[in-house]
Amino acid sequence: MIQVKLKKLLRKRDLSSLLESFRETLNLSFFISDPQENVLWGNFNKSYDCDYPIIVDEQILGRVQGKTDKINTVCQMLNYIANEELNKKLLAADTLERYEEIYFLSSISHQLSKCLTFQEIMEILTMETNKLLKSSQVSVKLLNEKGKLNVFSYSHQEKELKKSQGTIESISGYVLRSGKAEIVNNVNKDCRYIPSDNNIKSVICAPLKVQNKTIGVIQVSHHELIKYTSEQLKLFTALTAQAAIAIQNSQYCDKLIEYSHNLEQKVIERTEELEKSKQKLQVSNQELKKATKKLKYLATVDELTQVYNRRYFNDYLEQEWRRLVRGRGDISLILCDIDYFKLYNDYYHHQAGDECLHQVAQCLKNFVRRSTDVVARFGGEEFVIILSNTNRFGAKKVAEKLCQAVESLKIPHYHSQCSPYVTMSLGVATTVPTSQGSPERLIEAADKALYQAKLKGRNCFSVAEFIPATF
Repeated sequence: MIQVKLKKLLRKRDLSSLLESFRETLNLSFFISDPQENVLWGNFNKSYDCDYPIIVDEQILGRVQGKTDKINTVCQMLNYIANEELNKKLLAADTLERYEEIYFLSSISHQLSKCLTFQEIMEILTMETNKLLKSSQVSVKLLNEKGKLNVFSYSHQEKELKKSQGTIESISGYVLRSGKAEIVNNVNKDCRYIPSDNNIKSVICAPLKVQNKTIGVIQVSHHELIKYTSEQLKLFTALTAQAAIAIQNSQYCDKLIEYSHNLEQKVIERTEELEKSKQKLQVSNQELKKATKKLKYLATVDELTQVYNRRYFNDYLEQEWRRLVRGRGDISLILCDIDYFKLYNDYYHHQAGDECLHQVAQCLKNFVRRSTDVVARFGGEEFVIILSNTNRFGAKKVAEKLCQAVESLKIPHYHSQCSPYVTMSLGVATTVPTSQGSPERLIEAADKALYQAKLKGRNCFSVAEFIPATF
């Protein structure tokens, strides 16, 4: 309860000076005391006959006693100042309360906006509701497509979301139909309540509404008789408004994921159908291949080798080409091919072949560490490396060390014709990008160099000989 203390008020220098001025100007003799007759200002004099109370909010804070009834003026002034002080305190308390409400709702809104799943929403709702209200259980009841209620509750101890079926009856059913929040401090005295748990004594329930449509309710139950207040109901209703939006967004998200999954499945099925009728539907098949390729390249990393995939390589090469056109810098490309990989696969089988591809890819990735350099799986047993701002001599050094690094893995290769271990052949091409040239020509040059490396006996590298202007 907010109170005004007369003793503290009289200690204020301005008020004390004002009282002194009154005494001197009006030639008054008086003193001020508290209800226990302790003198708070002036000097006690039992001969003073005039006595006026200082009253604030129907409570006597003290008395002004003096020689003549002129001291009533002093008393009226003190009454006014004391009441103004009370109003200031009430305003400050009300402002603080409003700020706390706004902060509370803002905090919840911020937390709910980051939730992607319904379980995350239930976790936050349960936690924040327990801060706001005394509760034994917090449950969310949502209408399903069949018009029945799905009841959800979250256990912080078990970190588990529990689901059960509910009935559109009792207090929650009433709130669902009326769209208005309800406080039932004693369920045994409310004829609308249908017992589902004999331990429940008090209930506060609010609708979950989005754009004037009620999608469910939030019910807070307690095993003791609790006197929930209208202020608590007001905050709880504001909380449910935030929760309703978050819950509906999570439902939309779930539907979108389901739709996306179904769409992906349909695309796969359609792709299989079009592959079977390739001869008859050649034109349609070209469009399908583009769509299939686009779906396969949605991820930027090759699942098997854990290096960038071909789509990312293409995009990044185009990006670096444009950047180096402006900066007039060198770009080098190294095309790598595992020697006699088909023979390796046939002899050691596909599982070992997959492991070999992964080890080689990680070797390349660990060796090429600059942030602007990229290692990607080019296709099958081929890999490609982009070296930005690297000239021909720098690229040759890298290629030479890569050959040594792969062979030093000492992966046995019984059928290799150039080494007892897995090795690589590399083709190197370097140019200064121009707006007239194209990245595709650089790839062609690297591919020709790779072919030359294979002709030289493999487990080596070759550098493309060309005039950069032709690019």
